[in-house]
Amino acid sequence: MTLRAPRGYAVGLALALPLTLGLAACGSSGDDAGTGSSTSPSTTPSATSSSSSSASSSSGSSSSSSAAGRTIDITVTGSKVTPAPATVDLAVGEKLTLTVTSDHADQLHIHGFEVEEDLVAGTPTTVTVTGDQPGVYEVETHHPELRLMKIAVR
Repeated sequence: MTLRAPRGYAVGLALALPLTLGLAACGSSGDDAGTGSSTSPSTTPSATSSSSSSASSSSGSSSSSSAAGRTIDITVTGSKVTPAPATVDLAVGEKLTLTVTSDHADQLHIHGFEVEEDLVAGTPTTVTVTGDQPGVYEVETHHPELRLMKIAVR
């Protein structure tokens, strides 16, 4: 005598198995810096920065990815950050270029990468960082204090 599982059981298992495997492959998506403080590693991830002299006419933002790393454009208008602050995953060794344009003079600070750049009103400032040390790092301005994003190096 052969025992058979009900047909609905087999269909449910067929649907649940890929989902379970997909979630296991993704790993944790939890926020490592739930307290609002940044992680300061003993080694400093590398960063380079430069200021662009051309003003941007776009009030939006964009993001792109290439073999050389990813680029994210961020616009600060008053106390509004576009795109909305989020956590960006960065692989160890991967480069991330941020171009920040603010409508007022301010200071850009990327914790853990030792980056502090003056922002000139209306002038894009470009900073490139490389995720050398795993951790979660805040990117913020100081006047007013706004969180632009978090960088999660994994």
